[in-house]
Amino acid sequence: DRDVTGVQTCALPISSAPTGKPASYLSLYQESAAQYCPGLSWTVLAAIGQIESGDGANEGPSTAGALGPMQFLPSTWATWGVTAFGETGKPNIMDPFDAVPLAARMLCADGAASGGQGLQQAIFDYNHATWYVDEVLTLANEYASEFS
Repeated sequence: DRDVTGVQTCALPISSAPTGKPASYLSLYQESAAQYCPGLSWTVLAAIGQIESGDGANEGPSTAGALGPMQFLPSTWATWGVTAFGETGKPNIMDPFDAVPLAARMLCADGAASGGQGLQQAIFDYNHATWYVDEVLTLANEYASEFS
């Protein structure tokens, strides 16, 4: 079993959050969902972040070569990478302020905000495995119960 409260206290890997930016992974997931994919529950981003990297604890590379807190392949990042939350400069795959909003944008582009089958398909597009979809949705539901 996972500690579903871990996302709440897990600080971002920075000494202090710049003004106007989320200061924890919990608030980063919440604000990224709200700003970059209205209609997507932040709990889905939190579940993906936990499963992919333990909320930034293991940023890779994975056996497939994925990197960063949301585990993007460099080829995906090259196509989709964004600089978010008012930052300037080149998008950074290792920067949670860029990676989490990008995950929200990609999920949204794949239909996640519609919920139901659209959400399941978007999660499958993120990681092409049925077990992954099931694990993300189960953990997202646990977060929803814990933080409701």
